[in-house]
Amino acid sequence: MDLRQMIITFALIGIVYALGLHIPLPGIDLEAFASPKYSVDSDMLSRISILALGLTPLFAALGLAEIARLIAFSWLKQKDEQDRNTVLGAAIVIVIALAVAAMQAYAISGGLGATPLVADNMTGFTMLTIASCVGATAFTIFLSDRIRIAGLRDGLWPLYSLPILLSLPNNVIASVEMTRTGAVPSTQWLIVAVYLVLSVAAVVVTAFLWRSACHEAGTIAEETIEPREILIWPPVLAITAAGYVLAFFAFIAPNVIAAVQGLRLEVKNGANIRLIAIASIIAFIQILLLVSGALVSAFIQLPLSPGSIGIIVLTITALGFRNWDTVEVEGSSEPHVSAQTAS
Repeated sequence: MDLRQMIITFALIGIVYALGLHIPLPGIDLEAFASPKYSVDSDMLSRISILALGLTPLFAALGLAEIARLIAFSWLKQKDEQDRNTVLGAAIVIVIALAVAAMQAYAISGGLGATPLVADNMTGFTMLTIASCVGATAFTIFLSDRIRIAGLRDGLWPLYSLPILLSLPNNVIASVEMTRTGAVPSTQWLIVAVYLVLSVAAVVVTAFLWRSACHEAGTIAEETIEPREILIWPPVLAITAAGYVLAFFAFIAPNVIAAVQGLRLEVKNGANIRLIAIASIIAFIQILLLVSGALVSAFIQLPLSPGSIGIIVLTITALGFRNWDTVEVEGSSEPHVSAQTAS
């Protein structure tokens, strides 16, 4: 796929996703939604749309699969050697994601049913909500398999970046209005700008370090892009695992090391030590990004920053577009769920 086709595909999927965010769940009373009580919230429509769940069910499923892989189910670690296990692992993750979507949709229907947003004469709202959210999750998985970015084995992360990009204009307008009315001091713009520049630079440094380590160690071919999911997935897994009352550091560092040790080609001891050292530095930078992002969110009211995870995803995706003319990472044609757990 050349650069033009990649951009067109990404844009078309972005349009489809944006339309989905503007399609309300069946049974929503649009007249009630149009009242000033709800219209003041620009994100309210996306929260009652058929894509209200976004990628959360898939993240939950991938997190559970990764936890199982690290703790108990060693056969998941061997999926690159056994195609049957690869397909089975991907199928299990998809089933879990759809089940999580059904449970979350049930909770959403209960919450919305207690508000005036649901039409009084609506029957079967719960079942319709579950069907809509499960279908939307399946469609999201389908869309993620349509995107191929250099260094990323699937389109999960570009798809994750779409809501951030779509909300950017509204966030900028809201920030300008907050500054104009004196709700926030103008100095916050400078703080956010410095934070964004430093964060993007930090992510670029991690990408450079990982590429340098992989090529020097000879773990990948010279013209092959290194697997960059390792620069995104560990902090996301840590946040996902935290939701299951699991320790942050128990998953971010072992996941990085497991990914390093799981590279397909054998390396010399010295090269392997270098990879582990680089992975540790990357993990440390990721922790700093998460902490700094939390501090910025706590003390800065401007909605300009996409958050630490958003910055990582957007930057790595942009680097993938920059390498459009380079051979993609080996295994990029695999299903996204199996490829993700591999990293």
